Amino acid sequence: MAHESPTLDLIERLAAAPDRMTVQALSRQLGMPEALLRGRLAQLVARGWVEADADGASYAIGVGALRPMSAYLSADRTARLATPILTRLSEHLGESVRLVRLDGTEIVCLAARESAHDASSPVIGRRFPAISAASGRAILACRDNDEVEAIIAAGVEARTVDSVVGRAELYAALADCRARGFAYERGELVAGVGCIAAAVRVDGLSVTDAVSCGVPLARLTHEHAEDVAAGVCRAADDLAAALLA
Repeated sequence: MAHESPTLDLIERLAAAPDRMTVQALSRQLGMPEALLRGRLAQLVARGWVEADADGASYAIGVGALRPMSAYLSADRTARLATPILTRLSEHLGESVRLVRLDGTEIVCLAARESAHDASSPVIGRRFPAISAASGRAILACRDNDEVEAIIAAGVEARTVDSVVGRAELYAALADCRARGFAYERGELVAGVGCIAAAVRVDGLSVTDAVSCGVPLARLTHEHAEDVAAGVCRAADDLAAALLA
């Protein structure tokens, strides 16, 4: 199997893995000889991009991989401008809020403000299927139908028992988003958690970003959902205005 960028393939595979990976597993998945793979791993460990266990039998992404992400976020104007807007929104709602960006078939979190009463793991840099997430749907509802169709045609995996995976239902969810002005899903991406999101629409530019708020379904009453929807829509509009200023 030919690789144009085997080192990047290796880093991306480790970054996407939910747990440490052995050399044998990496060799099989990347189609790379173990001897060559061990040499590349040694180089990456020395630079801090990859971490090895004490025996050198398994590997995980290293703290050095944070350097390019930190540089990207520091240079990204949208993420910088979103910081005070997300802070105000989180304080107003008492919930965790995010800024996400569409990247291919996934969304990636660029900025977040966590609720004090939600013990959640770090989310910046995390990725989720765009078509399954409220924030992804908010963005895709503003994008070309050919792009949406390509994502659906590639296959939609159920994340929970409540996940919508059928083509007709997914298009209906996007149509509902266009009609409401925001996307709303209940437990489709993460069991027991609902999410409401609004796209950041800047005149003349393709929509790539959205503001979202995730709320445990136990406290996502109809009244609270209305407040959350109004809040994320206002925050998305505020961010769009800031980008135009």
